[in-house]
Amino acid sequence: MDVNKPTPSLPQPDTQTTATSLTVESPKQLITQVQHSAVEEHPDLERRLSYIETTLSSLQDTQHKSTDDIAEIKQWRDNFVTEQSDMGVNIEQLTKKQKQNFKNLRKQMSEQDNKVKELNKEIESLKEKETKSNKTLEQFSRDMKEYEINVHKINKEMQDHADKTDILTQEMKRHSDTMSTLQEEISKNLLKTSTQLEKYILMNKLLHQRLMPIEKLIQIFNQKLETREKRITKLENIEDAISKLSKDLNLIESRVCNRYACHVTLVDPTPVSDGSIISTFDVVREYNGQHFDQTTGKFVSPHDGLYLVCVSLNEWEDKRIIVRVVAGDVWCKYIEVKCATTSAAGSVVVDMKKGQEIYLEVFHADQGAALSWLSSFTIISL
Repeated sequence: MDVNKPTPSLPQPDTQTTATSLTVESPKQLITQVQHSAVEEHPDLERRLSYIETTLSSLQDTQHKSTDDIAEIKQWRDNFVTEQSDMGVNIEQLTKKQKQNFKNLRKQMSEQDNKVKELNKEIESLKEKETKSNKTLEQFSRDMKEYEINVHKINKEMQDHADKTDILTQEMKRHSDTMSTLQEEISKNLLKTSTQLEKYILMNKLLHQRLMPIEKLIQIFNQKLETREKRITKLENIEDAISKLSKDLNLIESRVCNRYACHVTLVDPTPVSDGSIISTFDVVREYNGQHFDQTTGKFVSPHDGLYLVCVSLNEWEDKRIIVRVVAGDVWCKYIEVKCATTSAAGSVVVDMKKGQEIYLEVFHADQGAALSWLSSFTIISL
């Protein structure tokens, strides 16, 4: 039933007759008294009274419903207040969590910024290393070109030496031919000399028969004899020269060119100090013989000849190192390196006798200096 619906207007009872009846305690009593008075005074009002009774009962129902609604609203309000307080607590907790998350996020962002800075530094360092590596590669390529030029020169010198050997062989042949010709001439001269001696004897007889002075004959004979001795001495000298040349020719023809090569790589890292001999190796490769002593770091020449020594040094740290090539107690070459991850190279050709030694000696090294595994040297017999 609608609470806001207007109630119908009731007829106003007479105040004199109803003054005593308003002191009743309940509506039912009021209705009963009104009914009796209305029936007695106004019999036509019975219908209106029944309507009023219906209205009052509906109002009572509405009041009960309003009370229930108020109780329910109060319960809802209490629940709402509780939920509101819980929501405030939750909002406060969420706020704290959000603040903590913001702090963590700021911390993570700061860490990420630091990591990005470190990565940028590492990238710069890698770029510098790449630049140094490119410079090292360029230097190495220049050294390799120089080494190729040197090898080309050595090959050319070897070819020239072979050509000279061929020329010498041809000259020896010509000398041998000349010697054979001279021997034939000597034999012919001996025959002529013997013939002339016979003639001289015959002449001596004729002169003796003609009474020529003996002293003059002896003087002529001595002159002829001295001339013959000079020719014989000259022929003996020529024979000695031919025999020496033939020996040299036999040595040249019988010479065997023994090719030898040795490649040595250093241990990573190899500490060095002043006056020390490099003798710590990672790889030692020898071809056509075993003439390198790995314990002492010295190479012993197996035969007389020329040897090519190529050295490449790579610095482990920013230290200064000077290494020299010593061949038979003679300092032949100096190589210097003084920057980290950089290389220095050098080569030298040395003339060695059989049994002489070649080794690498540290002329100067800063404190804590060391060579990397990229350092190596090669020895090749020419």
